[in-house]
Amino acid sequence: MQTQNPHTKLPQFPPKKLFLTSSQLEERRILLEKYIQLVGQNPVLANSNLLITFLFSAQQETHSVRMHEVDIEISLMNGYRIPLSVSSTDSSSTILDIACNYINLPKELSKYFSLYLFNWSCAKDGQPALKKLEDYESPYISQKYVRPEDKIVLRKSYWDPCYDVDLMIDRVSLDLLYLQIIEDLDLGWITADLQTKEILSSYEAKKQKREYVELARSLRHYGRVPAGLASTEAVNVGGSSSDPCRVRVSLASKELTLTSVAQGREQRYKVTRMRCWRITTLHTMERPHANGHGLLEDSNKNYELSFEYLISKDNLKWITLKTEHATFISVCLQSIVDELMRQKNGSGPTSPRSKRGSVTFLRRDGSSQLITPSSSSDTLSYNGDSCTSSSSREIFSVQKLTEKFASVAFKTGRDCVENNAFEAIGDDEL
Repeated sequence: MQTQNPHTKLPQFPPKKLFLTSSQLEERRILLEKYIQLVGQNPVLANSNLLITFLFSAQQETHSVRMHEVDIEISLMNGYRIPLSVSSTDSSSTILDIACNYINLPKELSKYFSLYLFNWSCAKDGQPALKKLEDYESPYISQKYVRPEDKIVLRKSYWDPCYDVDLMIDRVSLDLLYLQIIEDLDLGWITADLQTKEILSSYEAKKQKREYVELARSLRHYGRVPAGLASTEAVNVGGSSSDPCRVRVSLASKELTLTSVAQGREQRYKVTRMRCWRITTLHTMERPHANGHGLLEDSNKNYELSFEYLISKDNLKWITLKTEHATFISVCLQSIVDELMRQKNGSGPTSPRSKRGSVTFLRRDGSSQLITPSSSSDTLSYNGDSCTSSSSREIFSVQKLTEKFASVAFKTGRDCVENNAFEAIGDDEL
């Protein structure tokens, strides 16, 4: 890791203090949260075996989950449920492979799909309804500690519609894409006029799935993901640029769209013209009751997401959205940028999955936790107060994690997420 990125260091790890007051404890928790977020926004670190294993272990330790067999259901977008018996500590990629095998999806096409937590009620209200289950998560644990109505679903995991072509050559992957488009139309994520809806209904009645998909791909807002409401002073949305406007935020292939709630006017922002973005968090010590909207909100925080946008040549402007869903929008932007960079490098729609070796993780109470992959699942064992080291096993802690990443390249841009895809802008785009 150091030889690949020897130049820039990570942000300073929040220092420890003894006898913290309640406010100081909350302040350090916020700093630790910010540190992990900053580390996770670096694509090299986000896919590293060490960070994935650390976060995977942290989830299990936080919820005190021991390995045991559990029954879970993976839903398709039409509500069809896949019953699986898995380990409570199986990772998302492990369960994704099991689910894809269950429905006979060719192994080489599983990279086009991911598991998500999905909430149909939020989806109908235009709120963030999707949370991708990352490889450092156990789907069983993640679903267990959210609302019961949040289901684990199988959906495509890319933004650019060009990858649809790869899925349309196989019967199973075509079915998955077809079912997802039908549901997105029903939810209003994709919009169509009455005549087009009638043609689509005719295709659906005749089971002409390929024709249905081809027509849907030509529709406005195809692939759109709603990201909730926001307040903004963005130019050309809802009147004067100095007047705050209530907008609906959505993201699609390479764009972020703001739609005025009052007038329905749209303002589109190309992701490739965002130089960077940042989230500003205003914390309050008082924790009000949650209002139940969205999967990624935190009710004791107020957020602003700002991005620096290239309006015209040599004219950069900050666009600010006041929204409780700033984190969700940021995650989506990072996902779009990662995909654009993979395309630029000639790679596929998703990053290669990190292969984890056996690792012994030092827990807070001094005991050790062994994580070692088996042929079909991730297994977890506890070694009490003793732990051993070998060529295939490594002991690490938060301190060791920081030391390992001490020389990793990392650009903050004054706590901004730098957009690597911004560098790909040509004069023809300005």
